[in-house]
Amino acid sequence: MRTPSTQRQTLLSSVTNVSRHSVFERTFHWASSGYPNPWEQATLTVSFTSPNGRRTRIGGFYAGPDMWKVRFSPAQSGRWRWVATLADAVRTQTTRGTLIVVGGKEHGFVRRNPHNRFRWVFADGSPYYPLGIGDCVRDAEGSGSPFDRFHIDASRGAVDVDTYLNAYQGAGVNLFRWSVDNCAFGLYQRIAPQGNDYLEREGNWGDRLVRELRSHDFRIYMSIFGFNPPFASDASPEQISAVERYVKYVVDRYGAYVDFWELMNEAQATTAWYTEVATYLRSVDTYRHPIATSWERPDLPVIDVSAPHWYERESESDSDLRTWNLFATWKRAGKPVIVGEQGNSGLNWDDRSAVRMRLRAWTTFFAEGTLIFWNTSGTKTYKAGAANMYLGPEERGYLRVLHRFTRGFDARARIVSAHVSAPATVRGYALSGPREFGAYLRALGNQAAPTTGVRLTIQARSPGTATWLDPAGGRVLARRAIKRGTQQLTVPPFVLDVALEVSYGRTRPRL
Repeated sequence: MRTPSTQRQTLLSSVTNVSRHSVFERTFHWASSGYPNPWEQATLTVSFTSPNGRRTRIGGFYAGPDMWKVRFSPAQSGRWRWVATLADAVRTQTTRGTLIVVGGKEHGFVRRNPHNRFRWVFADGSPYYPLGIGDCVRDAEGSGSPFDRFHIDASRGAVDVDTYLNAYQGAGVNLFRWSVDNCAFGLYQRIAPQGNDYLEREGNWGDRLVRELRSHDFRIYMSIFGFNPPFASDASPEQISAVERYVKYVVDRYGAYVDFWELMNEAQATTAWYTEVATYLRSVDTYRHPIATSWERPDLPVIDVSAPHWYERESESDSDLRTWNLFATWKRAGKPVIVGEQGNSGLNWDDRSAVRMRLRAWTTFFAEGTLIFWNTSGTKTYKAGAANMYLGPEERGYLRVLHRFTRGFDARARIVSAHVSAPATVRGYALSGPREFGAYLRALGNQAAPTTGVRLTIQARSPGTATWLDPAGGRVLARRAIKRGTQQLTVPPFVLDVALEVSYGRTRPRL
């Protein structure tokens, strides 16, 4: 039997310009009609050479009839060269090109804060304080698209994805959890040793979803598997290989857009499965995005993020303390905490749930954590499953004030004690860094009248400006100059909660 000779073809490509930290995408044309499974019968690999000579290999993916694509997010400005090889058992096509990367406004991917192991920064060092939502992304009514049935308010009907993202972007929400196969479309039909079959239409939906999210300044937290990860116990090497092929497909297709990976949603696997799959994921992800899993396994060295889910309807009087104590427990593993799903139990809304959400969200920031609310804002009577969270206009208004406070907050700030003059009346939380001090105070007991006469003792690192803020509406309550050293600040009258931001050595306060 004669083996067919390999057919080789070399093509030249034109020069392409992109901005740093954006996504370069290239389509390669190749006849696919002869493949029973084009996802796995032809392979696209692209080698990028940076201006300083470093090489990075990126995998491509089958995108549709006669089309393969590659996506790459360059982190360095200058002139790049690339060589793409598309091949099967018989044919090989080589394409060469040049990529000119210019400066842009993008901050780069999310990284662990080098000054605080529980916080995040972007690749350029600027702080990132995630405020997240997750939501259903599926074609539940068979319209042919999952992008026209989102909700932002129980008093109005469904809206399109652009209206939806504009509403939550305007509220300061900057992280979206795409939970594949969890009230969202899946990406594969079969994962098996004899071959994986992926879903072409759903893959294209994923392309649109990540582009829409990034165009609205959302970072993406992507669950790779849903409730039933394949071969999660007693897997053979051939079965693990099939899982890893799917993982590589996800990384190749979406890795240039995603910032966090989550292995699965509310499921468990053997320690060997976690270790093998997460290690492989890290080996094929050139961007080295942090890896989480749910149910959370922060005890495993291969897992970077503790990702619990939290549904509760605690007493409003305890919301801040309950939040604080939960994060203190979750942080014991020494890893950042992202609550992948947060909401109420019983119902997604009640007449005080917006205030309860505000207390949780503010306390979470001061506890050095992150919440991703599971958003069900089309109704105020949702009670299936864990209940989730209603995030309508009032709730978005509260989140907007929190985002205003946290945006640009000192990346080196760490938790310190909040010294209030009346600890039986006011509970406090504080952060202190070289550029800023922050505090969040919560009145205890009866809120029928404002709390007055409270003083907060601070240790100012240098002269600056103290600004008191109303977390409910964002109104500045008071502002005064401060001196360096220990001093007492008079807390303005407040009913439920109040926030303080002290900016050191600035001609204008940040708020």
